[in-house]
Amino acid sequence: MININIPNLYKVFHDFYKLTNIRIVLFDKSGKVLLAYPKSKGKFCTLIERDATLDQRCSDCDYTNFELCSKAKQLVNYRCHKGLSEAIVPIYDANGVLGFIMFGQVLMQEDAKRAREELHRQFDESQFPGIHEAIDQIPVKTAAELEATSTILKALVSYLLSNQWVTPAKSEFIRRLDNFIEANLDKNITVNDLCAEFHIKRTRLYGIAKNYLDCSIATYIRNQRIAHACRMLSDTDMSVNAIAYAVGFSDYGHFSRIFQKVQGQTATAYRRKNQKRKS
Repeated sequence: MININIPNLYKVFHDFYKLTNIRIVLFDKSGKVLLAYPKSKGKFCTLIERDATLDQRCSDCDYTNFELCSKAKQLVNYRCHKGLSEAIVPIYDANGVLGFIMFGQVLMQEDAKRAREELHRQFDESQFPGIHEAIDQIPVKTAAELEATSTILKALVSYLLSNQWVTPAKSEFIRRLDNFIEANLDKNITVNDLCAEFHIKRTRLYGIAKNYLDCSIATYIRNQRIAHACRMLSDTDMSVNAIAYAVGFSDYGHFSRIFQKVQGQTATAYRRKNQKRKS
């Protein structure tokens, strides 16, 4: 799952279409459409997808190229099963691929005449009323125009990520953060460590923390240390001093002050209360 800023993305998608006259679509990593402009596909694709077999071929074509794009982690240009040119760019960060942005359903100018003639032969008006007019309405772009559009699309993905308009779902980000903290509980975890782990800049890390954690990164790490200390106090016979060091506090006095601030009682009192409950 991913979180998206719909108002900002809609504006960007609208402007992209206005500039290029090419439909643009955002998918999650499973291939589900999250946002598209225009909302509906072109008339040609809409008509042929009324046929269950052709609709399945369209879906299979998309998923095949999603997989290629996901593995390559870079833009993939291709032609669909009906010869229309399309391109997919992956959206990914340290969590892996979050989703995809696709543009397409256009004909290459260099072979548009031949492609249209072939589509006219393939589709009968009696079976698909209005299909020939729809074929003639498919947008046509030169190879240079499609290459320029691909460049814009790649830049757009970077812009979306840097502005946090597309972010991993809260649960996934917190899960990975918690795992990292737990694996490095006895160490001094710095912002630089987290930036390196998540492959992001400080400003984006701070923004994600603000959106997901409702507190600073430092405060969250501190609270996680205390949470682990609470479990150790309840579940082990380790000394309080040893637990303090185990969860990353080099100074026992500092640990005691922080523990009381977070839990509202001393570590010793917490242990006495919670071990009695267990017994």
